[in-house]
Amino acid sequence: MRQSFQLKTALLPLLFLTFLCTSVRAQEAVVSGKITDTEGEPLIGATVRIIGSVIGASTDVEGHYEIEVPPGRIRMLYSYIGYENFDTTLQVGVAEREFGVDIVMSESFLETGEVIVTANRAYGQAQALRIQQSSQINQTIIHSETFNKYPDVTIAETVSRMPGVSIIRGVDEGQIVQVRGLPEQYTAVSLNGQRLPTIQPEVDQSGSLDLIQSNLVDEVRVIKARSADMDADAIGGAVDFRVRHPEEKFEVLVQGGAGQNFGFNDNPNNSAGITQLAGTLNSELADEKVYALASASYFKQGRGNRTNFYEYGSPEVPGENLYSARPYDTDRETSRFGFVGAVELRPSIYNRMRLSYNSSRVVEDIQTRQLFANNDETPSVSRISSGWQNERKLDLVALEVENNFPKTRLDYQLSFSQSSEGLNDRLRAVYQSDDVAPGALTEDMLSSLNPYSTVAAGNLQRVADFQDNTLLEEDVAIASMNITRYLNSKRTSYLKAGGRFRSKDRLYGSSNLERLPDGTRDEIPGGTFAPIPTSRFQSDIDSLQTTEKIYDAKQRIAAGYLMYAANFNAQLSLTTGLRYEYIEVEANNSTDTAHFDQSNVLPSVNLTYRIRRDRQLRFSYYHALARPSYATYRPQGNPIPLISIDELAQSNPDLESTSSRNIDLSFERYGRRDGLFTVGIYAKFLENPTILIQESIVQESDFRPTYINNVINVDDANLVGFELGFYQSLDFLSPDLRYVNVNGTYNYNLFDVDNPRGLTDDLPLAQAPRQSANLSFVYSNPNTRLNLVAAANFRDRVFDRLLDDRPIYRNRLLTIDLSADYEVIKNFSIYLRANNLTNHNFEEWVGESDEPGSLLRSESRYGVWGVVGVRFQPR
Repeated sequence: MRQSFQLKTALLPLLFLTFLCTSVRAQEAVVSGKITDTEGEPLIGATVRIIGSVIGASTDVEGHYEIEVPPGRIRMLYSYIGYENFDTTLQVGVAEREFGVDIVMSESFLETGEVIVTANRAYGQAQALRIQQSSQINQTIIHSETFNKYPDVTIAETVSRMPGVSIIRGVDEGQIVQVRGLPEQYTAVSLNGQRLPTIQPEVDQSGSLDLIQSNLVDEVRVIKARSADMDADAIGGAVDFRVRHPEEKFEVLVQGGAGQNFGFNDNPNNSAGITQLAGTLNSELADEKVYALASASYFKQGRGNRTNFYEYGSPEVPGENLYSARPYDTDRETSRFGFVGAVELRPSIYNRMRLSYNSSRVVEDIQTRQLFANNDETPSVSRISSGWQNERKLDLVALEVENNFPKTRLDYQLSFSQSSEGLNDRLRAVYQSDDVAPGALTEDMLSSLNPYSTVAAGNLQRVADFQDNTLLEEDVAIASMNITRYLNSKRTSYLKAGGRFRSKDRLYGSSNLERLPDGTRDEIPGGTFAPIPTSRFQSDIDSLQTTEKIYDAKQRIAAGYLMYAANFNAQLSLTTGLRYEYIEVEANNSTDTAHFDQSNVLPSVNLTYRIRRDRQLRFSYYHALARPSYATYRPQGNPIPLISIDELAQSNPDLESTSSRNIDLSFERYGRRDGLFTVGIYAKFLENPTILIQESIVQESDFRPTYINNVINVDDANLVGFELGFYQSLDFLSPDLRYVNVNGTYNYNLFDVDNPRGLTDDLPLAQAPRQSANLSFVYSNPNTRLNLVAAANFRDRVFDRLLDDRPIYRNRLLTIDLSADYEVIKNFSIYLRANNLTNHNFEEWVGESDEPGSLLRSESRYGVWGVVGVRFQPR
């Protein structure tokens, strides 16, 4: 698979050279000026474009703009939503270098505005809102100018501050994005428009976003409806992370910080330090034709936590009496590496090509010390010392090309990615004792145990050693092409057609070895742990890609679409179209092959009605899909071991894709000073949604439970939801508050689910929170050079899965984070980040936590942590 990836990426330079041959070079002139309304107020984020080209710019906070143009007859378009377009033609001579053009725009609904086919990237939050406002479909855009002020480490945490978005946390950090409260597998996640590969071996298809560090991302777009030119598997919506791109301005950024975790630190030699480094260089390389960017980020964090697991009933029959407790401590040192490199070529104003490379790494060195105390028919105590390294990688190379002709636009993209997750030498030493007095492990004692509690009367003997290695690899190749044909000279309507081919190949291998002691057994005193194992007991293991390969799987998706878009007048816009997708899946294990194919036709309609310049209504109706992980379709066989400890996964070749009919209605109001208020309602009618079923198994001679995961279909589910979002300066209350902004979102869902297998229909949709909200206050004063942010994030309890036919819920979570930035002298700033100030518990419950009869299943706490650093950023 690695050789295939290298071969494919080697073809990109050939395409680059081919594109270079088409370049036409000419000396450019500069057009600059100011755009205001009829009252002289600057229009922030107004768009300036050369019609039929890739050249564009937007105005800054004072309404100023600057754009480079080549010699010849140039047609320029000035536009701002709710204002009459200004269209002018310039004749630029070869020797001319500067033009000054000031524009006054007036509000008008009498003229038809130009259709915006694909918005350029935003150059600030003001322009991001303008792009959002003029989009043909419902979406939210947040620019790095805004989210870099927040105390976020992963980009998932940043997205959670957008309307209709919530996250699932892992190790107290945002990992998985959910749009409108739907399970994560119903959200399409992409990087620069190219689908983000999945690195989970089973269950979901979303990909873990803690791979992507927020300071490498330039803007985030959350698209809550679907048009025909979007992938079909986006029931909840689509999240597109636009990583940093080359710009025309020169930019240097260097920052570094150090910090500390102030939470749990009971482990021996516990790592609690934090190191943060980042740098960016953006520059013009070749006379206004070639631009390049390189940006890198490094974040290292050590943190510990304590977790407790509880079992009820007996190993054979679930009940309500506590019979087993498993407290354990974890010491985790996480290192994140990120790099973005890109070159953009503009041989003429009508052509653009960008070649980019993105690389992310997460390396975790983990140690755990776990106590097992069981009060069943034969009471016993076990202690397990474990150590391992988990490494995740993502490499993505992409080529994007855009060509413009008088009435036609052609763009195409190629991308190749390779992701992997490796479990390297998880070594576990197990000690056990049956020397426990009958009745000594009462429920009160079990519930109060910690890993170092003395339970056994004597020493514990070494009973087993385990050595686990796992490798998951996935290659993804995507090719797409879009052709846009304008239907009139004003470009108020167009037809767009295109195709997309996506190829995914996955391999999963695992080696799980056990060694039983012979002869004299090592012993440890009660209340202690053996040293963490560091050496393999079997030095040579078979290849995880061949001999120890458990399965390989392939997925091929071919899609084509036709879409019509029009601005009927300055108030009403429409996009409508059909998309066809064909999927073929093949999965193989050592004995058998599973294969199937499927096709779908999916309609979509999106309407925008502009009540006035700053207010508009949006309506969407569309069909969408959610496809289970294609590895789930491997042939039936024994459950396979997962990377998670003591978890196995069962295949399900009969699993159906989830389909959905979706209706969306929203109202948006845009303020002059980057303000936004949005409210919406939506309904989703799901067929064949999925639920995770877990079965626990405890062998008679074993000392710990094992869980078998299986994904099955629910009959159907209906969801009706409400969302609210606002971004607002408080200057309308008092001029003294003009530097204070309040940002907030709220999302509420109602569910109606028909469950199979006689399960109660009172259960909500799995992995879908009923409520989520966030609120933040931002103080940004350029006069004092001080930025302050206080941010709170809330997620309601979530029904996660069924364990032995009993519902498991995750508890409600409230997090509060703080950040501060102060420019000490020009270009030099100090910054502070303080996270998880609430130090909340992460809990799982059998049943709903607030209801009678619910039982605490597990609890974890991670502690408060903070970073102080220095930033150098010339302006």
